[in-house]
Amino acid sequence: MKLRYYILRRLLFVIPTLVGLTLIVFILIHVEGTDNLIGSYINPRAGNIAGQEASAIQLLHLNEPLPYQYFYWVNALIHGNWGYTHTGIFNGPVTTAILLFYPNSLVLAILSFVLLTAISIPLGVWSAVRRNSLGDHLTRVASFIGYSMPIYWLGLILIIIFASNNVNPALNIFPISGTVSIELVSNASWYVQGVSFPTHLLLLDALIHGRFDIFENAAAHLVLPVVTLTYGTLAGVLRVTRSSMQDTLSQDYVRTARAKGLSENVVVKVHARRNALIPVTTLLGFTVAALLGGVVLIETVFDYLGIGYWTTQAFLSNDLGGVMGATVIFGLTFVFANLVVDVVYGFLDPRIRY
Repeated sequence: MKLRYYILRRLLFVIPTLVGLTLIVFILIHVEGTDNLIGSYINPRAGNIAGQEASAIQLLHLNEPLPYQYFYWVNALIHGNWGYTHTGIFNGPVTTAILLFYPNSLVLAILSFVLLTAISIPLGVWSAVRRNSLGDHLTRVASFIGYSMPIYWLGLILIIIFASNNVNPALNIFPISGTVSIELVSNASWYVQGVSFPTHLLLLDALIHGRFDIFENAAAHLVLPVVTLTYGTLAGVLRVTRSSMQDTLSQDYVRTARAKGLSENVVVKVHARRNALIPVTTLLGFTVAALLGGVVLIETVFDYLGIGYWTTQAFLSNDLGGVMGATVIFGLTFVFANLVVDVVYGFLDPRIRY
């Protein structure tokens, strides 16, 4: 099967997955009845609460059987009507909250994913090639520590060491919380209540407005959250990479390549590494879910104003609109991230296209 047909088939498989995702969310929001659902579509600042309630009932067709309600609820999602969120950091439409806070989380997740991939794959290959060496043992110990350590606890330890004077004042080199130092953005007209404009990506907006001091400060605020999130998810990828590489190096075609007199560098990089990365690629798709789950904890620990922090505030405020919106956006991100992984998987191993 050609790659384009394989991609088309994977795209078609996304449809039932999205139906399952929305169906699960729909069932969960109906567990406590429809009152909370109606409340999530009401904006107290707009007044006329009774009229808004009637409009919500009409929009979602709550007087009709559940199958019809599901259809109209999905229709509202497709048209961008996700209700309202009411938290301590934002009050307004759920879609607006996602557009404002998701970019910060996306930067955090992407940087962590890039750092994770850049470290775990080469280190896993290196460890497998030097099996049972001192470096291999040290790598395995480091991965076991990261695998067993709660990610929020690691964040707190890094704060104590590198963002306070509790250990050594000389190590107090990174900001303790937030996305930027408030004094730097206090007079910036393009920064309002923790959100930058026009892109909502603080690093990019700082460059657009020529504020390199804000860019540097925002980058410093990212260091500890990115390191924490990366180390918390690195262990699994590292272990799978090492194990897969060891299995590949024991295959007959690798022995044949060595018997032909090829250098070890060519054997590892040309013949073994690509095949060893096939199961690792699959794992990276699930790592996206781990990163998103970690974002909620890490943003709360570091008071980092992203979608994870907003989600936590929504949970604490019993804000159904915010919780529903966060669940849907996390689910969509996971589905499409795995779609990308499936496409890459098909490129690496043509056998799975059949």
